Amino acid sequence: MISFFKQYFSTEKYIGIFQSIILILFLMTFFFILFFVFSKPKKYYEKVRELPLEGNKKKQEYL
Repeated sequence: MISFFKQYFSTEKYIGIFQSIILILFLMTFFFILFFVFSKPKKYYEKVRELPLEGNKKKQEYL
């Protein structure tokens, strides 16, 4: 299967444009994820960080 792609893209005339578009899409996605992570307040992550521990406390109460 890889040989098919290798053969197809080696004869492609505008392969540089495809590479540039893919690189731009990857970078946009990467920076969007970074923005999303750093835009959340720290309290949100503190709450999410404690969720697994709250589950253990509830299980211990039942035992």
